[in-house]
Amino acid sequence: MYWILGVLILLVLIIGIIIWVFYYKFQYIIIRIKEAENNIDILFQKKIDYILKAIPIIQATTKEQDFLVDFEEMQKRQKTRFDMNEFLKNSYIEIIKTLDDHEKLLNGKSLSKILDNLEDNEEEIMATIRFYNDNATEFNHLINSFPSNIIRIFLHLKKLNLYSTKYGEIYEILKK
Repeated sequence: MYWILGVLILLVLIIGIIIWVFYYKFQYIIIRIKEAENNIDILFQKKIDYILKAIPIIQATTKEQDFLVDFEEMQKRQKTRFDMNEFLKNSYIEIIKTLDDHEKLLNGKSLSKILDNLEDNEEEIMATIRFYNDNATEFNHLINSFPSNIIRIFLHLKKLNLYSTKYGEIYEILKK
C-alpha cells in the first residue's frame, strides 16, 4: 500500500519538474523574443530617421519632387512590425534604385554618410530579424510538441509569425 503512495508521489514530483522545466524554457524564449522586438523597433525608428534625412537630398539632387513624398504618412499607416518591415524594405529598395539611376547622388558627402548608416542599419535589422525568427521558430516548435504543448494551453500561448527573409537575398544581390 505504501509503495503505491510512494509511486504516486514520485510521479507527481516528476510531472512537477517537467512542468517547471518547460515553463522556464518558455519564459526564457519569450524574454529573448521581446528583446528582439524591442531592438527591431529601435532599428526601424533609426531607419525611418535615415530615410527622412535622405529624401530631401535625393529630391533636390534629382529634381524629382515626388520621390517618396508620402513616406511619413505611409509610415504611420503600418499596423504591425511585419508591415513596417515590408514598407521599409520597399522604401530602401526605392532609394537604391534611384541611386543606380542617378550616380551623381553618390558624390555628396552628407548623402554618402546617410547611405552608410542605412547600410549598417540594414545589416543590424537583418541580424535582429534572424535572432527573432530563430527564437520564434523554437517557440513555435515548443508549443506544438509534447509535453510543452500542455503548458501552452494553460498559458494561452499562440503561434508566432516569422519575418520574411527573402529580402536578405535581394539585399545581398544589391550589395554586390
